[in-house]
Amino acid sequence: MNRKATFAVTLAAALLAASALGGAWAQTSAQTLQLTPSRGSGVSGTAVLTDTGAGVEVQLDVEGIPTADGTEHIAHIHAGATCADDRAGAGGPVEFPLNSVFNAGGAGSSTTIVDTSFDELFGGEPYYVNVHAEMTGEGTPPGVACADVAAATMPATGGAVSPATMLLLGGAALVVLAATGGVLARQRA
Repeated sequence: MNRKATFAVTLAAALLAASALGGAWAQTSAQTLQLTPSRGSGVSGTAVLTDTGAGVEVQLDVEGIPTADGTEHIAHIHAGATCADDRAGAGGPVEFPLNSVFNAGGAGSSTTIVDTSFDELFGGEPYYVNVHAEMTGEGTPPGVACADVAAATMPATGGAVSPATMLLLGGAALVVLAATGGVLARQRA
């Protein structure tokens, strides 16, 4: 194989490897949102949204639940409004139902995979995660913990690959190119 062909094959392999690594990291990005108390509930926690490539996994971890053990607290991602709107009685419609949180000693958790993407959730229209009060009858009880899903929480790169990762991938590509250049220089000698 001549020098130009060797260089082209090596460059293509380096770029393909960098692309594959970047894609793998992008599929495992996550954002942690802080659930803050609504309506004086004292309920708080986190909502971790993880882009799995096949949807967004929502992991709720809630504490300070004042109800009896075993009580069900439904949860949703609402669209078109914020926590402030919900707390003022003007919440948005349910966009994505989440698995319920069940109280166990004042805390509870649930995990749900929703059929959406980070681009949709963090792309402009407001969304919020809401954990509701205990189910006591018909209708949706008021929210007791809420977190806004805001475009501002996305990484500064606008995507899931961090600047540090991009530098690492670029450095790896440069090392491969330098090694290829050394091989070509030895072949010329």
